[in-house]
Amino acid sequence: MSTVFQYLKNHLKLAGKSVFFNIKQYIIFFMALFIIQMFYGLITVSADNNDVIEREMVVAEYDYHMVLKNLNWDQANFLINDELSIFKSDQIFKVGRYEQNTNYMTGNPVFDCYIVFTGEDVKACESKFRAKYFGELAALGNPDESFTVSTTPLLNFERNLAANRASYVFISILLIGLSVFLLMALYNIRINHYKFLYGIYMTFGADFRKLFSTAFWELLIVALITFIPATAASALTIFFIYKAGGYTIFFSGWVVLKMLVYTVIIVGVAVFFPMRVMAVRWPMKLIIAEDNSNLVTSPIRSFKMIGAKFPRKYEIYSAWRFRKYNIELLFTAIIFSALFICGLYMAEIYTTDLEYPRAQFSVDLTPTNYSYDETMADELYAINGVSEVRVTGSDTTARNIGSHVMIPKEDVRAFANLIVSPSDDAYRISNDFNYMGYDRRQIQNLEKYKYDGDLYSILEGHNTVIVGDSVSNIRRFRFNVGDKILVAKKTGQIRSVDYNVTGKALLRSELDYFQFEYIECTIGAILYDIPSSDAPLIMNIEDFEYLTGASYAPKYLDVFVPEDTHSEEVERIFSELRDWGRLYGNVNIANNHAINEREIEEAKNYHQIFVVVALLILVISPMVWFFSQTLYYLKREPEFNILQGLGAVVKEIKAIYVEGGVMLAVLSFVFCVALSLIGSYAMFYVYNVLTPYFTHEYVRYAFYMPWYAILTSIVVSVACGYLSSYLPFHTYIKHRSTLELGADE
Repeated sequence: MSTVFQYLKNHLKLAGKSVFFNIKQYIIFFMALFIIQMFYGLITVSADNNDVIEREMVVAEYDYHMVLKNLNWDQANFLINDELSIFKSDQIFKVGRYEQNTNYMTGNPVFDCYIVFTGEDVKACESKFRAKYFGELAALGNPDESFTVSTTPLLNFERNLAANRASYVFISILLIGLSVFLLMALYNIRINHYKFLYGIYMTFGADFRKLFSTAFWELLIVALITFIPATAASALTIFFIYKAGGYTIFFSGWVVLKMLVYTVIIVGVAVFFPMRVMAVRWPMKLIIAEDNSNLVTSPIRSFKMIGAKFPRKYEIYSAWRFRKYNIELLFTAIIFSALFICGLYMAEIYTTDLEYPRAQFSVDLTPTNYSYDETMADELYAINGVSEVRVTGSDTTARNIGSHVMIPKEDVRAFANLIVSPSDDAYRISNDFNYMGYDRRQIQNLEKYKYDGDLYSILEGHNTVIVGDSVSNIRRFRFNVGDKILVAKKTGQIRSVDYNVTGKALLRSELDYFQFEYIECTIGAILYDIPSSDAPLIMNIEDFEYLTGASYAPKYLDVFVPEDTHSEEVERIFSELRDWGRLYGNVNIANNHAINEREIEEAKNYHQIFVVVALLILVISPMVWFFSQTLYYLKREPEFNILQGLGAVVKEIKAIYVEGGVMLAVLSFVFCVALSLIGSYAMFYVYNVLTPYFTHEYVRYAFYMPWYAILTSIVVSVACGYLSSYLPFHTYIKHRSTLELGADE
């Protein structure tokens, strides 16, 4: 152990001397590592506190893990007395309470038993409980009745914690990638300026191991100095964010260890690759390197400088000569401005997801002989607190019934990539439609979306439809109210198709081998912002049954309540829903705990954290600009000395700096807008199109490019592009003691 401490001491001492004797070279790394460590500190401290907050909120809301509903007395008594447990060690649960009600269809008493698991590992207790007791409960049940089971977030808490930890690991990996990218960019800039020194080191025998060791320990010294301030700043930032929401925070000692490991990883990786590249270079090439060495690309032929206007054309030629450097600088610096906008977009995505209405209750009518109808709708809406009842599971996709829709080509947006109708070039064909039958009550639920036309027109006659303009939340069509589309109803087939193929290949096969009746439908209304996988095609129930060949008998319902409903009100509504369900027999009604989950997510303050991280990312951009440009123009000073020796005056030298700044400012504007659009659209596509394949939930996210964010990003990029080129001129003036020959202006 003493050998290890001595090893660390020697390396840290030597690296410390190198850093402090060359402090100006490392100022930018102090700033960068402080921000990088704050990134991780914010995420780590908030993750620990979010677990505590979630636990406190769940425990405060629920005092049971599971409820078994619609038990008969034999089943309830079996649980209350725990007839399978002989010894105390066998007991894994207790019945916290039970409630008696009446099944109005049979007149029999039914019981709800609220189960509390007593073991430390509640998920293990649940598994044992299901395996040990459910078979006995089923044997004690009545043939025409069955019990149902619901769990609470208290039971699922450990699973939620595991999901939180997985998210934390994923975000940590992203932060490591971002941090390494930043440090490598800065370190490559430093290497480029000091290649002469590295060439000398390698001439005297320095290999990769020596180069890496020196770079690692020097950067680690910088990281250790910023470690405590960054950790404290992270904790204080989280403290003020959570205090505004009414929550206190705690600071775990594990945060320090995690941040230390994170710091060592990013420092090691960030210097490993630049030093690996450096170690294979020929030392003499490094020693003789001039004007930014490998970042200079000589033109294929020399420019004709004689007679060209100086200094404007000279600097334009220089910009071309240094084009590799300029492109690398623009991309590296402006990508952080683009990431700033993406960070704000991420905050907006989180808020949109948080505010997306989710069903508080689910109703399953399959155990009964009843289907949802107008009478049920009136009864459910009569319950105080029910804001919406939505039919689910009664829709039919065009692909599932061998159908498709023919759309006039003028109603199809560019790049929609649809099949051209083989029978009429004026139409495009798609089976990315979801057929739905709606009554008046369900149409009323559509009024919260943005739409054109008359939603209720589908009830006034046949073959009038409501259609969405998007597939996978991306607009594909430009419909107008009154447009005509042709909906295919399969009437027969010549031969079967290969269902191992999907997409366009399947649709082309159906067009070749199926026979269709085409029904001309008039668009009565268009939905613009409804979440969608396939585009909704909504019609009245009679048209739906004719087109799909299926009877309309909804069995599954989602019940919504206002987002500000208190927990006591939720329990009352749940009780009244259960009481309503007993009118129809053994209706299964489950509490989805949507409001509680939303309150927990709000308490985690991710929106504020994303905004803070975005602002920190924006700060990185000026650091890259000024660090790179300061060294760039410092290296060009001998070039300017020669120009003055040839007769250039200071005013003309100043114009070189100004010309370079103007060119970079213009390019910064172009790069900033382009990278911001690309980054934002990539996030838009991921969350609207790709993510739903894994979550199976479609939420409509708007394409987010707020004017204040893009304006801030453009101003920062353009200002830094200009000032990082112009301000080094003042440093050059201070160094002009050897340039008295060109002092005249």
